[in-house]
Amino acid sequence: MYHLGCSEDCYNSDARNGKETKNITLVFHREQLLYDIKNYAYIEGHVWGEENQHAQHTLVEIGEEGNVDRVNRILGVVHAAAIEMLYPYTKQEPIDDEVICDQMWIPKDYKIPMSIPATMSRTTLHLLNRLIHEFMVARVIYDWLSITHPEAARNWLEKALEAAEEINSIKHTRTGVLRRPSHPL
Repeated sequence: MYHLGCSEDCYNSDARNGKETKNITLVFHREQLLYDIKNYAYIEGHVWGEENQHAQHTLVEIGEEGNVDRVNRILGVVHAAAIEMLYPYTKQEPIDDEVICDQMWIPKDYKIPMSIPATMSRTTLHLLNRLIHEFMVARVIYDWLSITHPEAARNWLEKALEAAEEINSIKHTRTGVLRRPSHPL
């Protein structure tokens, strides 16, 4: 779902071309993500009305003890997906003998360190930060609803995919997808 379909070579890299880059970090506060997840879950649940009280109750309790464990796992997954979506800016060399495990990770802040072209606009970075926040929130709610109320899940998947498309659009605009000119025969 998040595979970009391009290798590193299909991007024009400013760093490889000798252009100046800047190091920045996008930060997503867990507290803010959880606030929006709980708030949207509350709104979504109350839109369903009285006839779906059990589903409503299950959704509204998304951030409660026990339930939040699933939210934490999915936040970790979508954070990693966001980093991977921004691959031209987030690429890191593998670490020799690194051990990567599946232990629950609950950071105070989810961070995305990036090396960007010095010419990238701060307004673009602010937009990117907000789109990633929305992507993370929508994906968590989608995951929860796909388990608890599948009929309502599709809307949230569409929201997540829209945010992902905008993120990719910004990335492709800034990195420029390399196009090979066609040669007449």
